[in-house]
Amino acid sequence: MRRLALLLILGVAVLTTGCKPKPKPVPIEFGKDACYWCKMTITDKRFGAELVTKKGRVYKYDDVACMINHFWNDPNLTEKDVAFFLVVDYAHPGKLIDATRAIYVQSDKIHSPMASDVAAFESVEDAEAFIKENGGEVLNWAQVMDQVRKQNPMPMQGGHDHQMQMK
Repeated sequence: MRRLALLLILGVAVLTTGCKPKPKPVPIEFGKDACYWCKMTITDKRFGAELVTKKGRVYKYDDVACMINHFWNDPNLTEKDVAFFLVVDYAHPGKLIDATRAIYVQSDKIHSPMASDVAAFESVEDAEAFIKENGGEVLNWAQVMDQVRKQNPMPMQGGHDHQMQMK
C-alpha cells in the first residue's frame, strides 16, 4: 500500500512539473504599476504597453516607445523570448491589443507619456475616425519601431540589434 501511494505521489509530481502554464498578459493597474523602462507610474489609460515573455515574465510600460526601447536595448531579450507585444487601444482605454497587428496613428494632437505622439488602435475605423477629426499619419508596427529607434539611435550599453519579423 505504501509503495502504491509513493508511486502515485511521484506520478503526480512528474505530471505537474512537466506542465508549464502558458504565458498570458496581465492587465495594467493604472495609477499603481510603474513603467519598467522609465520608472514612471502608468496613469493614462489611453496609452501603455506590455511585453510578455514565453517564460511568463511580464514587463509593463507607460508608452509603446518604452517597450520598444527596452526590447531593442536589452541583450537578454530576443524575438524568440517574446510571447506577446501588447499596446493599449487608444479608442478603448485600458484594453490591451496585439502590438504587431495594431494600427498606429501619429499626430501632434496625441500627447503620449513619452512624447512619441503615437496612439494604437485595434480597428481601422477607429483610427480613421481619429484622423478625420484630428489629422495624423497611419503607421504600422515596423514603422513605429523604426521611428522609436531613430529618435533614440544610441543603444544602451550591452544593447543588441534585432531583425523583427512582422506577424
